[in-house]
Amino acid sequence: MNSPHRHSRAFTVVELLVVVAIIALLLALLLVGFRKVKLMARTAGCLSNQRQISLAQSSYATDNGGAFASPCTSFRGAMGAFTLSSTCGSFSIVLNNGNLTNASYHSWTASYPGADRDGNERMNGGSESEGALKQGRLFSYVGSVPVYRSPLDPTGRLRSYSLSAFVGVTVPNDVSNYGKAWLDWYCSQGITPRTWKSTHLAQIKAPSHTIMSIVEQDGGPSGYNTHGWVIDPRPPAGSIAPAGTPNPAAWSTAPGWAGWIDTPAMWEPSGVTYSYVDGSTESYAFQNPAVVATMQQMQGAGNSHSYVQPADAGGDALRRDWMHFRDRLLPGVIPPMIPRFQ
Repeated sequence: MNSPHRHSRAFTVVELLVVVAIIALLLALLLVGFRKVKLMARTAGCLSNQRQISLAQSSYATDNGGAFASPCTSFRGAMGAFTLSSTCGSFSIVLNNGNLTNASYHSWTASYPGADRDGNERMNGGSESEGALKQGRLFSYVGSVPVYRSPLDPTGRLRSYSLSAFVGVTVPNDVSNYGKAWLDWYCSQGITPRTWKSTHLAQIKAPSHTIMSIVEQDGGPSGYNTHGWVIDPRPPAGSIAPAGTPNPAAWSTAPGWAGWIDTPAMWEPSGVTYSYVDGSTESYAFQNPAVVATMQQMQGAGNSHSYVQPADAGGDALRRDWMHFRDRLLPGVIPPMIPRFQ
């Protein structure tokens, strides 16, 4: 009795190609998912670091009569005192109680030339050493050197973050030049330098909307910021408020508008991270790809300053990315742009 033969059919070339394509697609999806999860984890770590830094500032203020540590990393004032004069009067400004030494200055990191307590140089080839961070006023509250570095930071430096130049200062950035450049515009809004002062926690009118820290790449790949993160708070030149703007006075033009004096680090432009005074954090995705491309190019070339952002594309005169951060510099003191200027 003959038994029937079983014939096995091999895969055709087309079928094999389909299987290979499916496997490749699954691997690609898996890889994309892995990268996304990895990016989310790094972003979460960056936000956590900045939350710790912001809470360290609050704890420092609690222990020091409400006073913040300075956003500057050393005493940068050429003079301990100067006068700001404008149509709204003359105002005497005294920085650091008139003391001109770095040792007396309440800087959040001690990033200035010289040796630390252990005899090690604070600065190493133009970069900060651990001693510079450990001798800063906030280190005993932060407690760990790695907290100062973002998981998103592709450089080898120790610190990725800057503090806002509008918080913890007598005048913006504790220097005279910004005060002198901006005074006329502030006066046109009915605001005097007396209200700029933000040295103490009680002077922050909107802690949950006021930026405390932000990622910043200052200069080249290993560069670091020696002062606070600052942008020009005035409206771009030629912008006039529409009738009915609920501000102390109509917007005046701002000749010499600098826009992004400092720029956020463009390591992950879909999620630039920063913290607020109250310890909350946020990740902001830039809306204007042209702005992102320009900032990335500038920072890659070792220049991350004074980018006068053009109007947004499509006939939109707004500069939405700049305005997002501008409205979070010192709300309650810097007048809001409502309604938005055209």
